[in-house]
Amino acid sequence: MKRFHKVVTLTFWATLGLVVAGGLVRATGAGLGCPDWPTCWGCWLPPTELSDIPSQLDEAGEPYYLDKLDRRQYLSKFDSTKMWIEYMNRVLGVLIGIFIIATFVASFPLRKSQPRLFYGSLIALLMVIFQGWLGSIVVESELMPGMITLHMLLAMILLSLLISLQAWSSPDSKGVIIPGTRILYGLIILQVILGTQVREKVDEFTKDDQGIVRGEWLDHAGLVDHLHRPLSLLVLGLSLFIFFQAKKKNESTKMPVWILAGVGGQILLGIILAYAGLPPWSQTAHLVLGAGLLCLVYRAGWHPLPSA
Repeated sequence: MKRFHKVVTLTFWATLGLVVAGGLVRATGAGLGCPDWPTCWGCWLPPTELSDIPSQLDEAGEPYYLDKLDRRQYLSKFDSTKMWIEYMNRVLGVLIGIFIIATFVASFPLRKSQPRLFYGSLIALLMVIFQGWLGSIVVESELMPGMITLHMLLAMILLSLLISLQAWSSPDSKGVIIPGTRILYGLIILQVILGTQVREKVDEFTKDDQGIVRGEWLDHAGLVDHLHRPLSLLVLGLSLFIFFQAKKKNESTKMPVWILAGVGGQILLGIILAYAGLPPWSQTAHLVLGAGLLCLVYRAGWHPLPSA
């Protein structure tokens, strides 16, 4: 049991690190830094110069890693910085796959005594395989709307599952569930979906180079942004309710404080994003803090730690 707990804990933190890398990819617009999958510009190791890109042609007379665009137009999009950001994201994805396999292997001896650890690990493995396939579709479809949102949503669910596996294998006794945290978890999941949709809307008109200045991007995001902003106030209100309820009951756990601080930080980052023209660093911070907040709320709602 201790071995499994150590492995799944390491897997959780590695997966959270991959979410950070994914946030960097989104913030820098590096999603198509490698335009093909699983190779990158037709190479297993990224090319350092344009001349390193293979020029083999398929039966249609096009580069084998290219479906529709002509070679000259495609090579004009070569950006070594974005390429390496996307490539390192893929490398981390492979490492996560190895960690997930190790988690499943560690759960195998427990399949009879702790079946939920075994089947939970199996589900996590299947999710990662599906995520890898979905990632290839995202690249091949050139960031098809909806696919990125699904990709992000599954990542959040995977993190939640890993938290459950970690808690089930922990020797610590279970604490008291904080009222309202499960509803808050659902609202944060909805915010993740809406926030990713906002970024997808931005990608749509920036990819087509419609001439919209950066400071006006969110003005053209439409309904999803109009829903995303006011919902944050509902999240804040529920977080305040959870905080004051815990204070009223003299709960010694610090989780309500951390949750309220996380929500406040998210709202502050949202204001910066809205009025500072979506600076890349704040996009990454917004995603990372959101993922951390979701994990904290999930833990408080389903697997709370014992009060100190």
